[in-house]
Amino acid sequence: MKKTILTLLAGLAAFASALTFEEAVTAAPGRPDAISAQLTLLNAESTLLRTEADPLALRLDRLQARQAVELAEVELQQARVTAVADLANAYGGVLVAREQVALAEAGRELAQSGLDIAHIRLANGSATELDVRDAQVALDEATAAAATAASGLQLAVTNLEGMLGREVDPETLSPIDETLLPPLPPLQSVLQTTLRVPQLLQVEHGLELATAGVEMLDPSYASAAQIEEARTQLETTSQLAGEARRGLLLQARNLHLMAENALAQLQVEQEAYANAAERHEFERQRLDSGLISELAFRQAGLQLQQAEIALLQAQTDAMVALLELSAGTLVPLDGLPILRGEQ
Repeated sequence: MKKTILTLLAGLAAFASALTFEEAVTAAPGRPDAISAQLTLLNAESTLLRTEADPLALRLDRLQARQAVELAEVELQQARVTAVADLANAYGGVLVAREQVALAEAGRELAQSGLDIAHIRLANGSATELDVRDAQVALDEATAAAATAASGLQLAVTNLEGMLGREVDPETLSPIDETLLPPLPPLQSVLQTTLRVPQLLQVEHGLELATAGVEMLDPSYASAAQIEEARTQLETTSQLAGEARRGLLLQARNLHLMAENALAQLQVEQEAYANAAERHEFERQRLDSGLISELAFRQAGLQLQQAEIALLQAQTDAMVALLELSAGTLVPLDGLPILRGEQ
């Protein structure tokens, strides 16, 4: 059934090749923000080399050059993990949209069968014209839902293709292997690594510069007003740094909680899908025993498809939540090879 629906997009994906989730996220370093961050780091490293080789470079020159490299390194790390999260979201979006198309088409076919049955019942006197009209309305609604689902799939595929820079055949996309799902890092580890994020590092660099500014002033050549102004600036910067730490640590706790909730929801959907599969098998046995009609069994199949879609969405949400946690806090994740290589 899925193959029948997805052939509607065959013209768009004629030259597309199969794609796995692991292959898709390897495109992260080639995303625009990641490339920009890489170039920034290269420029900062070049500037640092020139500054350190310059005998006339002052203390602040060297300090700022070193800070620029430190900041560029963590910005590159953050940009790459953010790119992985974006790709994971887009990839999962195609998987979910693909199943929604299959579900919508199954619903349309079921509605068509309902209309056919209504006509048969009308002919043998067990249904009215109103029943037939109701069945026709149900078919029209199901047809519209199938068209909407197909458009949603096309948009999802276009989004992923734009990120990858290549054509994608949604029918050949492999499911996300749950063994790739990184475990949730301990909260304490998250809070520790949060102190390295670019937003806080910039504040810490400002504090370091303000401290150096005070240390380099001497009453022999600086006025008392200049020294007092530098000390006031240092005190203000120190207060801002404290506020930034508190804010980012709170944000890190929220990201950790969101990832924890997403993993809990995934477990719920896994159990729900297992129950739906068990119920579907039970209905199959009832069909084989002649206890229910083919139409009733197909209706039960829709429930299984709905549970599968909910599971796919939960898998995507959990993966993205973990990646966003890593991007927002720079906490390392295990699981995806690209994360082991980039963090």
